[in-house]
Amino acid sequence: MPVNAYPARMPSEHPTSDELVFVALAAYREPELALTIESCLDRATHPERLRFGVCLQFDDDIPGADLGCLDHLADRAEIRAIRVPHHMSRGGCWARWTTQSLYDGEAYTLQCDAHSRLAPGWDTELVSLVHELPDDKPLITGFPPLYNRTDDRDVLLEPADDPVPITIAAEWSPVGWIHHPTVPSTLPVGVPHRTRFLSGAFVFTLGQWNVEVRQDPEHLYWGEEFALALRSFTSGYDLWNPPRRVIWHRNHPEGNPKYIFDDPDGRALQRRTRASKRLRTLLAGDPDGILQPYSLGSQRTLDDFRVRTGLDCDHFTISPEAREGTPPL
Repeated sequence: MPVNAYPARMPSEHPTSDELVFVALAAYREPELALTIESCLDRATHPERLRFGVCLQFDDDIPGADLGCLDHLADRAEIRAIRVPHHMSRGGCWARWTTQSLYDGEAYTLQCDAHSRLAPGWDTELVSLVHELPDDKPLITGFPPLYNRTDDRDVLLEPADDPVPITIAAEWSPVGWIHHPTVPSTLPVGVPHRTRFLSGAFVFTLGQWNVEVRQDPEHLYWGEEFALALRSFTSGYDLWNPPRRVIWHRNHPEGNPKYIFDDPDGRALQRRTRASKRLRTLLAGDPDGILQPYSLGSQRTLDDFRVRTGLDCDHFTISPEAREGTPPL
C-alpha cells in the first residue's frame, strides 16, 4: 500500500533524532482522528518533535472519517498516512501493524487510540519518566479514564488529579486471555508503579519497541493486549503505570465502529478463530517458532513472567497478589 505523506511543516526548531516522538494511530471509521492529533499537538510542550504514523481506514460517509480528514493539518505536523477504504481493513491489530511500518527511527513512541485526549505537557513528562525509571526498557501504560464529547466540547468524566487506577487479574478466558478490569488505587499518589498488563489504548516507550515488538497482524481484538504484554516483557520491557493521568479515552456508551463487528469482508470470525489459536500457541511458549516474527522475545521466559507477575500461563492460575492488584516487584 502506498504511503501518503502530507507535506511537513518546517518547524522553527530542528529537533535531533533522540528527541523525536513517533505517535502511532490506527483509525477505523473514526471521526475524532483529527481532534486526537490536534490534542497531541496542542497539549505537547514540544509539538515540533512529534511525528505521526496513521493507518486511516476511511469512510467517506462519516464526516471527519473521510479520505481528506487530515488535509487541514498538513501545515502543522509531519503525518505519514496509509489510507485504505474501511471495507479493505483486516482488523485493528493489522491496522496497528501498519502504523508501525511508518516508524522511522524516532527515539520514543506513543501508541494510543484515535479517540484520545492528552494532558498538558504529556510529551516532556513521559520522556522524563522513561529516563527516571530504573529499568533499561521501561514501558508506560495503563487503561485511560474517559471523556465525553458534548456540544463540540470535551468533558472529562474523571478528574485529572484522581489517582491512576490499578489493574487486577480477574479470570482467565477459555481461550487464554485474562479479564483485567481496573479498580481505584490505594497506592501512594504521584508515584509510578509496576503493572502486569498492557493497554493498547496507551503505550509510551522507546521507539525501538515498534521493531522489537511488532504487532501481530493476524491477531484480532480479544487477547491482543495480553499477547503484547507477554511479548514486551520477554523482549526486556518492564511495564509501569504513570504517576498521574496523562491521557483520556472517548466514552462510547453505544459502542464505536470496529472491524470485528462490522465484518466488512465476511472474514472476522475466521480471523478471530485464527487469533485465538495463535494466542494459545504463545501461551505454550511457541516451542516450534511458528509465530515468528511475532513470537515471544529472547531476553526473558514465560517462567520469568510467572515469577514477576503471579500469572501462570501453563496452568492458567492467578496469584492472590495479582487478583488484588498489588504491584509486581
